[in-house]
This record gives sequence, C-alpha cells and structure tokens, in this order.
Amino acid sequence: MAETFSDANGSLLYAAENGSVEGVKMALKAGAHIDFDHVYSQSVSSGTALYNASMLGHVDVVKLLLRKGASVAKRIKSSFTPLHAAAYEGLTEVVDLLVQHGATVDVRDGFQNTPLMAACGHNYVDTVRRLLELGARPYLTHGYLDERKTLKLCGRCKLTRYCSRDCQIQHWSVGHKKCCGHDVYSDDPAFKLYKSMAETMMACAHAK
Repeated sequence: MAETFSDANGSLLYAAENGSVEGVKMALKAGAHIDFDHVYSQSVSSGTALYNASMLGHVDVVKLLLRKGASVAKRIKSSFTPLHAAAYEGLTEVVDLLVQHGATVDVRDGFQNTPLMAACGHNYVDTVRRLLELGARPYLTHGYLDERKTLKLCGRCKLTRYCSRDCQIQHWSVGHKKCCGHDVYSDDPAFKLYKSMAETMMACAHAK
C-alpha cells in the first residue's frame, strides 16, 4: 500500500532537502514514513528523504537516515537510486556511506547507467576512484569502449590509455608514476581491458 502525504511526511522531505538533522528527527518522531516518496505522476516523484539528502550532499542527514533504516535501494519514479544521485553530483563521501550501508555499487538506472558511468560522465575523478575501490565494474560502462580506438597506450605498462600527451602527463603526476608496471591485475585479459578503460576515464577527467 502506498504511503499517503501527511504533514509529517512533508516535513521529513523538507528537512532532508534543507539539511536539517533536527527537522528530520522531529518528522520521524511525529510519525513520518522514512522512505516516503511523494508521487506526482506515473513518471515523476519527489524522491525519498535519503535520495534528496544524497543528491544535495547533506552528509549528516544521510548518516542519520541510514542509522534509522532508510532504504538505499528505493528508486524515484525516474528509476534513479540514492547512489545514482550522489554519483551524478560527485559526492564521494555520500557514495561511500551508501555503499557501506548496502547500496549495490553497480545498480543500473532506467537508462542502464551505473553510478560509475554517472561519475565518469561528469568528470568526478575522486568519485570514480572511490567507486572502483568499492568494487564497481568498469566493463559495465557500455559505449565507452568505442573511445579506445583513438587512445594511446602507456609505453611502459601497456595498460592505461590516454587521449593526449597532456592527459598522460597529468595522470603520471597524480599517481600513475607509482603504480605503472606494478599494478596487480587479474590474469583475465578482459579484466585488464576494463580496468585500463576506467583508468583512462579517470586520467582524461583529471586532465580536463
């Protein structure tokens, strides 16, 4: 049964959107449903308190809602999860919190995009790096493989690819120098390919 709009539910959404920890506490105490999502139409909804707090980077509110049991999996009507929302905004700390509390790192939205794809598409290097550390699989990022045709391999490790000389210089200075030729890769050739693709996206994003 769908939850109905009430003063408490409305107050919860308002408090979450505005980053008010006390407001969230008061709304929950007043009986708000923690995963309430106001549906406007078949394809549009307000998003849950956790979704909106995640999208807006209200870390303390996110922490509170997670402690209180908010769902990390509930989607808004457009099929985005809180993890998608955080990744699209490059909110690395929120991404980390959501995954640590059970969010599926490779969850797809209605357009088949993963959070990693969202972060890559917006050049959020730190978020891309953290998603990879959390286990995001680069080979799910369909479409990016075509870009490899014009990319150049690192002459030393033969794994990481670059869109330009400047891009390679940037990546070398921020960390590739330390791991070039020393990365621990799976023996699976496909894994090497996809891992390298993700590093390429990180390097190009940083260069921009």
